[in-house]
Amino acid sequence: MFSIQLRGKRLIIMVLALALAILAAGCGGETKETGSQPQTADEADVDLAGLLAKAQELPGMTYDAVTTVNGEETSEVKYAVKLPRIRIETGGPEIGMKMVCIIDTKEEVVYALSPDQQTATKMPLAQFEVDTATPQDYSQSLDPDSLKYIKTETLDGKECLVYEIAEPDSTGKVWLWKDYGIPLRIEFTYEGELVVNEYKNVQVTEPDDSLFELPAKVTDLGDLDFSEAAS
Repeated sequence: MFSIQLRGKRLIIMVLALALAILAAGCGGETKETGSQPQTADEADVDLAGLLAKAQELPGMTYDAVTTVNGEETSEVKYAVKLPRIRIETGGPEIGMKMVCIIDTKEEVVYALSPDQQTATKMPLAQFEVDTATPQDYSQSLDPDSLKYIKTETLDGKECLVYEIAEPDSTGKVWLWKDYGIPLRIEFTYEGELVVNEYKNVQVTEPDDSLFELPAKVTDLGDLDFSEAAS
């Protein structure tokens, strides 16, 4: 799960850049500890299974996802989630422009919008490893019995329960928002690298439908194999 998320974030940038190039050619926080530090999940005095289940009942959300590797920021992506659609906005020196895509997880397609958002390319989601996992998906993947409670901390004004977690290829910690059961921070070591995923400016709300509207002109790239082009 940890390694898939890291690879997926990197591939979002490569794939969107490639899609926009084709379209252009065709068209011309602060951490604060609170409370004591018990050592088992039971001592956290919370129904962990119920808390994780609560995450699946949310109407939607918006957030900024920031990934750092060994202390250096590698990506910052804005998300708006109203399933089955996910809007992703990213940009930075490695791209040179703002990039927007809309993923339809039900239809399994990705729409990459042009910089002016007047046109878009449509691509099959199965062609490449775009990371469509949301904080809710992460909560759903957690096994309460595998989590060891460490302490309670406040992140960005939100009270979080901190747990240790171990996977076959990595170890780490997760900060679960006590109100909604979604992670606000995930920290793990993978292949000798310290990777931190943070969800900032999280708003639990139903995003406006206008964020997921598509332009009138959509170019369908059909069966073009993006996986080979992005590798």
